[in-house]
Amino acid sequence: MRRVTRPGGAAVMSTWAAEHPLGLFGPMIEALREAGMAEPFPRAFDADSYRLSIAGLHDLLQTAGFRDVRVQTVELDATWPTAEAATATLLGTPFGPLVSALPADAQQQLRARFASKLSSFAGGVAVRTVSNVARGIK
Repeated sequence: MRRVTRPGGAAVMSTWAAEHPLGLFGPMIEALREAGMAEPFPRAFDADSYRLSIAGLHDLLQTAGFRDVRVQTVELDATWPTAEAATATLLGTPFGPLVSALPADAQQQLRARFASKLSSFAGGVAVRTVSNVARGIK
């Protein structure tokens, strides 16, 4: 990122916050692991490969040569009208091709397992995502 940033330009990076649960991906990974799915890439089921701490993200940008590095934590709530809509997100992830290759009944079982791990409200699903967002100047 630093190589392609103009002098005086800013680079912005966002990762899931290591200080908090992994949002929707945490329950998703648990359900996939419990269902015996194979990892589509190394460490795919390792939550720590998806997130960085505030200090880790700050150090990463500073070590890369950015200056005036600032990191802030941002919380967002994602909502879906139904558990079916929330579990459909599986197909838009790197796990999607593995899930799509399963027989229909195995896909339904996996989605039911995933749905059971989500927080419901009045028929819908809500998940809090917490990210560390960093900005550095070249």
